[in-house]
This record gives sequence, structure tokens and C-alpha cells, in this order.
Amino acid sequence: MIKRILIPTDGYGLEDHVISYVARAFPFAEFHVVSIVNTYERGVQMTTLLYDEMKKAAEEAIYEAEEKLKNFGIHDVKIALLEGLPSREIVRYAKAHDIALIAMRVYSRKHTASAHRLGSTVRNVLKRSRIPVLTVADEVTKLPIKRAVLLTDGTMKTKMAENFAILFSSSYNVEIEAVYFSPTNDEENGKRVIKNLEWKADHWGVKIKGKIIRKDLNEILHEISSGI
Repeated sequence: MIKRILIPTDGYGLEDHVISYVARAFPFAEFHVVSIVNTYERGVQMTTLLYDEMKKAAEEAIYEAEEKLKNFGIHDVKIALLEGLPSREIVRYAKAHDIALIAMRVYSRKHTASAHRLGSTVRNVLKRSRIPVLTVADEVTKLPIKRAVLLTDGTMKTKMAENFAILFSSSYNVEIEAVYFSPTNDEENGKRVIKNLEWKADHWGVKIKGKIIRKDLNEILHEISSGI
């Protein structure tokens, strides 16, 4: 199912965990690596010298990532040097090349999920992209993928996530734990949402375990993105 994966890199070595994970989890995918010269950097005068330095660093980042993928046995790697606003160029490239998954890193100060913080580029890619985005902060050792958590509030905004989770789980024989979030005591609607998910998943041979939590999904997502 995951045929093409895009890995943006800035050359600071922070993508190592991302590369390690996706190369092992999706070894038969076609990999694309891009680095972006940020010509929209605020407060920075883009002189020729600075541009050349940024371009050189971006090129080195691409080749370093390509070499790391090769070390995992991935030799079919497409590379590209882009210019512009990083989040915009990442989404644009992903659309143009029919990317199935964008893999990016998030910052981590310690080994707890609450400490993971989204940088501005990751946050903006999440806002702009209709292509699934995988974020990785620390080294992942749990392979192969066996279970996935699906967060939903039953609205149309989460339908794409529901459908992707079911298709993904069907392709990789993964079990889903569906968590329904509600800011009110609307347990009946939660049961309907979970039942509908079970019905859809059954058509794809996917098992779902449902759970209902009385909390607003937007609040949960805000907590995750802000590192609370």
C-alpha cells in the first residue's frame, strides 16, 4: 500500500530515526529525499554567499540521507533540492510525485510522548497536507507493525484518517484500537461511530477494538502538538 515515501531532511542528523524506521517498516517502497533552501527565512538577508552556503548544506543533507537509506538496503532513492517555504514545497512535491506517506521528525527532550514538540515546518505540513504524515522523535524498535491507534470524534474531518487506517491495517495485517473522543456524555453516538468503524473494517478483514473517552479530540491534538 505504501508505494512512495517522502523524507525531508535538513542535514542535522535528526532524521536518522525516521530513516531507520521507514526503511525497516516499508522496505519495498520507493523513497524520495528532499532538502529545501528556505528562501523565506524571516529576518535573514538572502545574500549570494548565504544562499550558496544554504544550498551546499542542503545538497550534503540529501546525499547523507541517501547513503543512510542505502545502508538499509534501499537503493531506489529519488532526490531533489528545492527552494522556497519548506512546508509548502514539501506538500507540493508530495502531490506532484504521488507520495503515499510523508515521514518527518519531531523534537524530543526526553523519552516521553508529552515531550515531543512539533517544529513549525512539521506543524504546517500537517495543516496543509491531505497525504498522511508520519512523525518520529526517537528510535523505534517495535517492528513489524502490529497495532495502530485511531483517534476519531466521528466527524467528517476524521473520515479520511479512519479510511486510511483501515486500508493501512488491511495491507499490513495490523489490528486497530479505535478511540472515540467526545466532549460531552454522548456515549450513544460513540457506540454508533465505533460500530460503523467495525462494519467498514470487517469488509477489509481488519479487527477493531473500540474505546470511548469523554474528551474533545481537538483538545487532545492541541496537547500533543504543544507538548503538554
